[in-house]
Amino acid sequence: MGVGYSAAHRFRFGYFTVIFRVLGLAFSIALAGCHFQTDPPGEAPTGVAVAPGDGRAIVSFDQQPDLTYWIFFQPGSSVAPAAPGVPILRGAASPQVVANLTNGTQYAFVMNATRDDSSAGPSSAIVTTTPRLAGASWVSGAALGAVPQNLNGLAFNGTRLVAVGNSAAVFAGDYNYASTSPPGVTAWLPPTTFPAGFTSNLSGVTYGNQFAALAANGSTLTSADGLAWTLVANAIPSAGMNAITVGAGLFVAVGDGGAIFTSPDLLVPWTQRGSVPTTTEDLYSVSLLNGLFVATGANGTLLTSPEGANWTARNSNTPNALRGAAFAALTGGPRYVVVGDAGTIVTSADGITWDSPVAPPLAANLTSVVFGSRFVAVGQGGAVAYSDDGLNWTQTTAGTNDLARVLFAPGMYIAVGSAGANVVSK
Repeated sequence: MGVGYSAAHRFRFGYFTVIFRVLGLAFSIALAGCHFQTDPPGEAPTGVAVAPGDGRAIVSFDQQPDLTYWIFFQPGSSVAPAAPGVPILRGAASPQVVANLTNGTQYAFVMNATRDDSSAGPSSAIVTTTPRLAGASWVSGAALGAVPQNLNGLAFNGTRLVAVGNSAAVFAGDYNYASTSPPGVTAWLPPTTFPAGFTSNLSGVTYGNQFAALAANGSTLTSADGLAWTLVANAIPSAGMNAITVGAGLFVAVGDGGAIFTSPDLLVPWTQRGSVPTTTEDLYSVSLLNGLFVATGANGTLLTSPEGANWTARNSNTPNALRGAAFAALTGGPRYVVVGDAGTIVTSADGITWDSPVAPPLAANLTSVVFGSRFVAVGQGGAVAYSDDGLNWTQTTAGTNDLARVLFAPGMYIAVGSAGANVVSK
């Protein structure tokens, strides 16, 4: 017969069993916490350097694969990690772009790191830099293409750049501000899909809902991503086409002999437009600027149109060929700028009445101008001129190749030109 236990004995046994289980669980939790709490890094991040950019800075450092890096920054000459109100950039990777900074203001940067779930390790020394406008200093990338062709056009869709040129040259590159080789893009790539047998010179490219490239013979190509291209059935019925733009729901292309064509959709046949009075001068550029189409050309030709259909000739006050236009809403008022041969620069407050040319900053032909954070014009032999107001210009250079087109992507200017030239200013 088995041994029996009293009710009191069974109660005491069960009670102590529960107590031991609770204590064991608590011990296990405490042990697990100790096991997974990683030690913080023993050293501060090394090699910390900060380079100024246009409204931004590039922070570089010696990155270790098992650490997570934190960047703290603020205006001034000092900054403390995790101090109240100090901006933080978490999970930084070298080189790290810090954007939305104010040009001309000094910023202080400091870094620390964690390992897994550890607390922060020691902080680096404080480094300071002062962001400034781009346009003054330029770097060159390697020539594009196995047999580099002259590049004539450049477009940007917010994430990807596309350059086009002679012999159907097309290259696409993802915007990458921190990249130095090649500068400004992660890599320049040739098309993945392209119309068989198409070898015409491409004179320009623009971006609306898609990239649209214009050939000198009037053909047009389209691409959703800059890599896969399709030949459009409706070609412009004119040769010598030089430039294309899109805006206000309309594609506008211009060319030799005063040719102006428009299409609301590249799938719709092009309509030929005239100017009032009609011009027979070659047209080299067309842009939509502050709601106004502006076309420029030979012998000082300058045309404007409010909607792209009806054009009016304006007095440019110069006999020199005009090749590019830009607009900026400056604190002192709106300003249109047109550039051309022999360093010609003419300006206007409304795009209708144009002032006498400003003192030319250089003698080289200027082929393109854009406003990003300032006006920047490029041209013959790598010539560059920049201005904060459109009236007073400073000369610099960007290599020695002729530059055909310049545009502004966030924080940088990029230009392309002869023999595959591509240059960047940050």
